[in-house]
Amino acid sequence: MEYVMESRIINQTNTTQKKLALFIDQIIRARFWIAIAVFIFMLVFKLHGSSLNMWDTYVSDKTGDNSGLIAGKPRAVRSDEWLVQTPFSLSQTQTGLKQHNEVITIDGQDMIVGYNSAAIDVATIAKPFSWGYVLLGKEYGLSWVWGIKLIGMILFSFEIGLILTKRNKYLALLASLWIPFSSAIQWWFVSPVGDLIFFTLGFLVGIYNYFYYHKSKGRRLFFSLLATISISGFVLVLYPALQVPLGYLILILLIGFFFEFYKKVKLDKFDALFIGGAITATCLIIGISIYSSWESLLLVMNTVYPGKRVSVGGDFPRKDILLFLTNWKMPFMDVTYTNSSELSSFYHLFFVFLPMAPIIFFKKIRENLYGFLLFFYCVFSLLWMSFSFPSILAKITLWSYVPSVRVIVSFGFASVLLSLWFIQYLWEKESFKSLLIGSVLFFNLALYFFALYTGNLRLYISKWAIIVILLLAAFLIIALFKKWKVSFCFVLAGIVLITGTPVNPLAQGVAPVYEKKIAHEIQQIEKKDPGQLWAGERLMYGYLPMLGVHTFNGIAFTPNLDSWKILDPDKKNEDVYNRYAHINVEITNNEPTLQLLQSDAIVARLNPQVIKEYGIKYLITYKEIQDLSTSDVRFVQLYGPDKDGAFIYKARY
Repeated sequence: MEYVMESRIINQTNTTQKKLALFIDQIIRARFWIAIAVFIFMLVFKLHGSSLNMWDTYVSDKTGDNSGLIAGKPRAVRSDEWLVQTPFSLSQTQTGLKQHNEVITIDGQDMIVGYNSAAIDVATIAKPFSWGYVLLGKEYGLSWVWGIKLIGMILFSFEIGLILTKRNKYLALLASLWIPFSSAIQWWFVSPVGDLIFFTLGFLVGIYNYFYYHKSKGRRLFFSLLATISISGFVLVLYPALQVPLGYLILILLIGFFFEFYKKVKLDKFDALFIGGAITATCLIIGISIYSSWESLLLVMNTVYPGKRVSVGGDFPRKDILLFLTNWKMPFMDVTYTNSSELSSFYHLFFVFLPMAPIIFFKKIRENLYGFLLFFYCVFSLLWMSFSFPSILAKITLWSYVPSVRVIVSFGFASVLLSLWFIQYLWEKESFKSLLIGSVLFFNLALYFFALYTGNLRLYISKWAIIVILLLAAFLIIALFKKWKVSFCFVLAGIVLITGTPVNPLAQGVAPVYEKKIAHEIQQIEKKDPGQLWAGERLMYGYLPMLGVHTFNGIAFTPNLDSWKILDPDKKNEDVYNRYAHINVEITNNEPTLQLLQSDAIVARLNPQVIKEYGIKYLITYKEIQDLSTSDVRFVQLYGPDKDGAFIYKARY
């Protein structure tokens, strides 16, 4: 009787697994159609994950009840997105999508240099995220950004999973969740981090599949185009802090591709056409873009911040290398001692792999080449974060541009790729001895406990949370070695989705910017009196350009050195403004001054005389300033105060 019951349970389990496998197979086969359907759905309903609703906090006097927020919450810490990058692109849609945006800061900003912003320019070929703004306008364009990046990254991650796991489609499906929904990607989604990971994946997939599907001319053409767009986009992100480490990762994996294909593929005349065309197109896109923005690039490279930073490594707290263990909590509770974005990482199995590396690679490097190359890269990254190197070596290798805090991102990403390779490696092998499993388990749990209990993470994680983290880690390690494949994949996918999915909100449209009383008033004034110069206190430096009005302050990627002559005729304070800067303004009747608030923020205190000299005609303040009027300059109130205490004044002189 017991035997019969056992057989029934086994049969039921096998049937369930077969049904699950069949369902997953259907999803995998239909993945491109599913991707297209989801993308169209996002566009039609104007869905995105932007934290634009943060503007409801600072500009709260609405014209209607629709906030556009569907689920989740906007993240104040993601100001790079809702205060800088998204406003830059929205400003572009209001001002003609020119390469030089004339309304952001007094002298305008170069949009090739400025955060991958939308523009009708050759560089836009390599900026697929901005195509929506060019083709469809601001609302659909914002949905395009989020849709194409997330869906594209899911598809690319699936392909990279196939490459690293010997075409294991189930591990590839795990990869399609593991990479895009990792904490680091979601917290840095609309930033150079998200862009560069996307382009890295796209380029690697394009190059590998070009040779993998070499028999098909159509696929060769498609993947050569993908590689062209991806590598051009990678270069034009212009963020060396992450471009350098990811560039080395690309080179290392290209070595692996070469050894995989150099004997299998015979090049023909079509390769000369496709590869030659791809190289030519890449050189043209990058060359024309850099040439047209060369002056701006020179200015950026000679800034005090970030242009003159020199890193030699060794300044990353070693205990914080295991930050990924706490990423599950950050969407639900803010970190107490720093911001969540800086702590975000990738959940990975590098330290599970580490003690086994000598066994795996001893006299077997060639047959485990991808694993060895990724392991080598990860070890170097750890060394860079942990120890200082000679500055001459850092400069020669370009790692002088790479702060250790950014290496943790590329290290985590490479560790995920290594983990995928490692999982497939283990599951191909015979069963492992209990002593080996126990040793790896003990090593990792001891390391995790040490990091959680003695490092900065102790300020954030409770003792009970530490116990839960260790239990989950123990289960994953045991399930990995015991080949409980379904359980392992579901638990790991669950951990990743919990760390990443709740980070960004689900929102609709751009009402938090444009459906505001003060926005309507500003646009009416601009319509009646176009092209005048505005200045705004508080965060108006980020808000005004989205409305298409010329803003004295703003965010300066390219420093406007000449524009500060009125406030600093002798250039004594050039170090204050020769930087990437959020330019704040305060209206005062005291002496005008320039002050550095932090490495990326300054404040310009303007009195009536300076306002007249700059030709500023409209001001948004959070105090009454009629009393600051002089015989030369008179301030006339046009609006306010509203719920936020905001006024609009016209300067007459």
